[in-house]
Amino acid sequence: MTTALPPSVPQERRLTKGERTRLQLLEVAAAEFAERGFQHTRISDIVARAGVTQPVFYQYFAGKQAAYDELVGMFAQRLRQEVCQARLSDDQDLPVEVRVRRGVSNWLAILQEDPNLTRIGFFQVDAAEALKDELVEMISENVRIDQRAGVFRKDIPPEWLSHAFMGVIERFTRREPNAEEREALADFITDMFLEGVRQR
Repeated sequence: MTTALPPSVPQERRLTKGERTRLQLLEVAAAEFAERGFQHTRISDIVARAGVTQPVFYQYFAGKQAAYDELVGMFAQRLRQEVCQARLSDDQDLPVEVRVRRGVSNWLAILQEDPNLTRIGFFQVDAAEALKDELVEMISENVRIDQRAGVFRKDIPPEWLSHAFMGVIERFTRREPNAEEREALADFITDMFLEGVRQR
C-alpha cells in the first residue's frame, strides 16, 4: 500500500525521517479507517500497527479526526486535479478516443492506487457523496466546454453524461480491477460512451 505523497512533498527528493514517519502513520491510519471505520478506529490501533508511540502520533496530528481529514482531503484533491486536466478541447494533438481512454484509465488508476484511501474517500465518509456531486459538476463543466468546442454532440445533457460516468466508475472501482483489467475497462468505458451499444 502506498499513500500518495501530499503536494507539499516533491516526489524527486529524499524524505526526512520525520516525513517518512508521518507518511507511515497516514498509510496505517488509512488501513485502519478502511477496515474498522472512523468510529471504531482508535489512535492506539494506529500507533500499534505503525510501531510507534502515541506521543509520536501527536507530533504530526492533533488527533484521529485530523489524520482522517487529511487522508480524505488528499484523496479528493487527486480526483479534482484529474478532472481539471481532463478537458478534451485543451489537447488537440491526439484523437478524442485516445484522450478519453487516457482520462478514464487515469481515474481508474487513482482509485486503484490505494484501495484503503479509496474505500475511505469514495465510499465510506459522509462527505463522499458530496465529493462525487462536486466532481460530477466539474465534469459537467468540462463537457459543456468540449461541446462548445465541437468535441461532443450538443444534444447530450452534460449533467446526465457526468452522472452516468460517475456511476460506471463507482461500480467498476468496487471490483478492484488489476492493471490488465483496468486497461480493458478503460477501453470498454470509452467505447461505450463514445460509440454506444447499438449495432451500426
